[in-house]
Amino acid sequence: MAVKNNFNKTQEFLESIINTVREPLIVLDHDLRVVTASRSFYKFFKVVPEETVGQLIYDLGNKQWDIPKLRELLETILPEKTTFDDYEVEHDFATIGKRIMLLNARQIQRVPGKERIILLAIEDITERNPSSWS
Repeated sequence: MAVKNNFNKTQEFLESIINTVREPLIVLDHDLRVVTASRSFYKFFKVVPEETVGQLIYDLGNKQWDIPKLRELLETILPEKTTFDDYEVEHDFATIGKRIMLLNARQIQRVPGKERIILLAIEDITERNPSSWS
């Protein structure tokens, strides 16, 4: 019972940290399914936890996250390097329109010897370069 209680406290602590981050942040398991996401992620991308948690990232929002560059990052680059920073992706989302985003990701091992999770932070930089969408 104490182990489960400690796990729940750790989970609550991690979710508090995730929800404190201003940028949209999403946590994926090793199969690229959503474990959790920050409030800023749900607000920015206009989605709800019930339609997000447990889904493959590529299936989110009627597959609007099935982005070739994102797929390359998560399936090819990240497994080899365990991290990437400032990877620019342009995409036209059904709910929020055309966006230019910087992606930062880290693979993190939750418990030694256990599977890794992926933290994916998303920064919208569309306003920095509005001429690119003309």
